[in-house]
Amino acid sequence: MLRLESTTRRSLILYGALLVLPTLIFGWLYWSELQKDFERDRQAIPEKALDDAHKIVARMNQRLENLLENESKRPFTHYAPLVSADVMGDDLVPLPTPLETSTNTPGVLGWFSFDPNGEVRTFVRQGIPNREHQRAEIQSMVQDFRTRKPVESSAHGLGSGVSSAFKNPALAIPLRDLALSLGKGDVECAECVQRCLPQLRDKTLQVGVSDFELTFYVDSDKRPIAIASRRVFKRGALDSELLQQPVPCLAPLEKGLSLKQGFVFDPQWLFKDLPWDIAQTVLDQDEELRTPPEALPIDSIGSLFAAIHIVRDLAFETYYPEDANYGRLEIVIDDERFEERVARQSQRFLSTGAMLLLTLGIGMTLLYRSVRRELDQAHRMQNFVAAVTHELRTPISTIRLHAEMLQDGWVDASKQSEYYDRIVRETLRLSTLVERVLEKSRLKENVTRPVAGDLNQHVLALKDDLVPTGDGKSDVVFQLEPKLPKAWLTAEGVGMIVSNLVENARKYAPPRDEPLVVRTRWNNGRVLLEVLDRGPGVPVGEREKIFEAFYRIGSEQTRTTTGTGLGLHLVRLHAETCGAEASVEDREHGGSVFRVAFRPAD
Repeated sequence: MLRLESTTRRSLILYGALLVLPTLIFGWLYWSELQKDFERDRQAIPEKALDDAHKIVARMNQRLENLLENESKRPFTHYAPLVSADVMGDDLVPLPTPLETSTNTPGVLGWFSFDPNGEVRTFVRQGIPNREHQRAEIQSMVQDFRTRKPVESSAHGLGSGVSSAFKNPALAIPLRDLALSLGKGDVECAECVQRCLPQLRDKTLQVGVSDFELTFYVDSDKRPIAIASRRVFKRGALDSELLQQPVPCLAPLEKGLSLKQGFVFDPQWLFKDLPWDIAQTVLDQDEELRTPPEALPIDSIGSLFAAIHIVRDLAFETYYPEDANYGRLEIVIDDERFEERVARQSQRFLSTGAMLLLTLGIGMTLLYRSVRRELDQAHRMQNFVAAVTHELRTPISTIRLHAEMLQDGWVDASKQSEYYDRIVRETLRLSTLVERVLEKSRLKENVTRPVAGDLNQHVLALKDDLVPTGDGKSDVVFQLEPKLPKAWLTAEGVGMIVSNLVENARKYAPPRDEPLVVRTRWNNGRVLLEVLDRGPGVPVGEREKIFEAFYRIGSEQTRTTTGTGLGLHLVRLHAETCGAEASVEDREHGGSVFRVAFRPAD
């Protein structure tokens, strides 16, 4: 037994060392790394906001550069009501300016062109709603811009307009196109150019065109005005032949060539559509792009952010320092949302860990119970072997002793009958022991179907077998409730249940001042068969175990009563065959009540 208990401890230690301990170590290491990752992500929140702000600014600059590059490729002669079509021959085919007939250019409200002493020309694409109203707005903006002092160079303009134009290659512009673009843009202008074509044929003028410069300011009406402008001026001289004879179409060039051209940005596109469109591809679910009034509401005081200054970051020149902060945006990272996500992930990990620990605990519990069952079974088998050995040795020794004495003639004729009776009794004792062992196996393998029967009638049929013969006082009394309903039972089962319970009571609680009671009664919808004694009772912790096979309270080495631990187990087996339940409880004023509750058949 000590060896088996040692095996139990070794099994549990081995299970813990091979499975439980590595799982706990791995879980702890994973939890530590998870918390380190959370801390790194938490510390990287400000850096991420700054990095994403730089990405948004870089992409905005790229989009702006693309827009400026496309506009730089547009000939400055298109900034006029009429342009000359490229056709073969000397015919002039005037067309409306592409600025008004081309497709929509995102980010551009309209185009403009003016010289220092001339009128402002504005161009708005056809087909947009409120076109004339928008033209008037652009006219007003450009008139205001015209009156302001030019700002210094920006990242998009190399020096002042004139100096950047000199750094750019000079352009040879056909005088025909130049004359048409400088005209008023009416039929009379086109006819004048047509008449002068022979004189203008193959004649060009060297013209300088500067890079676009970006300017932003807020006017007196609180309107944000963002303008891209460039300078156009003459870099070469007119052909000497043209100077000898007047050409009416070139009269505007007599005062020189100095134009200011460009376009007006759509503030909705520049300060709203462009950054928000880019932010959708840059920011993740925890980040949000907001304007300053919305950047830090009361419910987001704990948020972290990075600022984007559109005017300054896109290299717009301003007239006033405060204009550089116009259109300021902020990238908001809600750290509370981040902490909520961390808490959810930690909770999922802890829940998974708890389930794993629960599983391991259940595994260890099941392993322990399994080993304990094996140990208990081994203990019961040990007790059973000891009991059977004792039960077999005594009758066999008695039979052998009496048989040898009869065989050798040592017994008087008057005592031979007594010896034969003793041999028969011991033989019956051996037979009962064998029958009980065989009956346990039979009840486990074969199930007898119960039938409706009278419990009182079956108990009375056993009275003669249970009551001792002779004139002595009986140690068993019967208390049978009359008019008891029929119950589902078997005659064999009732007989074995009553006989085993009475025998068990006589063995462990022998009657002294009060006989054993066998009674039947009706209670709580069940037909009860009970055997009552005045013995020492059964401890609470043993009340289920005594119905197990080969189980006996105490040790076989010190027990004085005989038995194999099968009697009460057979009681339970027979009760189960009848669909009944066997149990034991304390009897009032001492003793035990062994009860079998049958199901009523009515």
